[in-house]
Amino acid sequence: MQVELSYGTQGRLPIQLDPQRRFVVHRGPVSRADLRIRLKKQLTAPIDFPPLEQACLPDDRVVLAVDRETPCLAELVAGIWEVLALRGVQPENLLILQPPAASGVSLTDPRRLLPDTVRALVAWKVHDPADPKQQAYLATTARGERIYLARDLVDAEMTIAVGAVTFDPLLGCRGTHTAFYPGLSNAETIVGARGEGHRELDPDDIRPLRQTIDEVAWLLGTLFAVQVVPGAGGGVADVFAGASESVLRRGRQLLNEYWRVPVPERVDLAVVAIDAAEGGTTWDHVGAGLASAQRIVARGGRVVVLSELDREPGPALELLRQQQFSRESLAQVRRLGTDDMLSAMQIASAAEWSRVFFLSRLPGDLIDDLQMAPLEHEREALKLLTGEESCVFLGGAQHTWTEIRQE
Repeated sequence: MQVELSYGTQGRLPIQLDPQRRFVVHRGPVSRADLRIRLKKQLTAPIDFPPLEQACLPDDRVVLAVDRETPCLAELVAGIWEVLALRGVQPENLLILQPPAASGVSLTDPRRLLPDTVRALVAWKVHDPADPKQQAYLATTARGERIYLARDLVDAEMTIAVGAVTFDPLLGCRGTHTAFYPGLSNAETIVGARGEGHRELDPDDIRPLRQTIDEVAWLLGTLFAVQVVPGAGGGVADVFAGASESVLRRGRQLLNEYWRVPVPERVDLAVVAIDAAEGGTTWDHVGAGLASAQRIVARGGRVVVLSELDREPGPALELLRQQQFSRESLAQVRRLGTDDMLSAMQIASAAEWSRVFFLSRLPGDLIDDLQMAPLEHEREALKLLTGEESCVFLGGAQHTWTEIRQE
């Protein structure tokens, strides 16, 4: 039996497997080719909400608050604009607002599919959490926390949360209101929200930070969301629009259907294929994929990572690299609090749990310093896959949530 895994933008690895071998293959849902058509239908008949065209006034200032790592963002922006234009909203009254990108990641212009005359008038802004002039006091939460958000967001007549519903180690599930907070708050809040995740919790379990995020959205008075569920190959499996709570509920249902991977018992080998992403493969993607592998691989087992990663490590990983993943360096990473802290801890944990083999575009000595074995070619990966041990193949591994569950 032949299994093919895709990774990055061009990688393809065909694997010949003995049908008698115990294995699980998960590739993720096919991305939609009719995204714009599907989005238009959703905006015309949203979930538990009037049509978007009726939900705003022509002179409203509209802010599209965009969550990080939103696939097909330019297509979503263009589709939303078509409906706003029908309502008579002027392009100069539309702002696309994004949180700062992670270290080493470049943001692409989300207006690129708008008509030229419109693109020149629609504003695109990356929030600066270190600039007090860009922030405004919103309210105080029930727990007494003073909330500051981007001033443009607080002053808008209508806000639309645009993002992806995905699994998240800190929040359980990312989506809808995570477009607003903490990414569009101040630097202190963003740093304070970073953490290692909750390995003992299921994605459906209650998370205090997620509750705070939803309270902030209630205080902001935002109601409407446009959300996608990621598809294989860096695309979108489906898109929903409407009342935020209803959209999140539907998105979570599909997320569990498409990207939750149950395995009856721990396996000896996991193959982790990191899917394409608009900004390229990041260490965050690798960390998420390795975290999924660790949940299902036996201690001392093997993990093979297939990626096109070509980015240098961030400060947290670099610290671990220099100090050889010592206990002291792990403590320093926690105190460092940089935006790559989570992925650094995920990679360190996976490397301690199992033997990790890593195919990337980075120098082999760098990968070796990170306690992983570098792979130079796909054929080296294929050699590792021969044998009779139980295995799992994860396509789009950065999106998956794996678990041991006997059917």
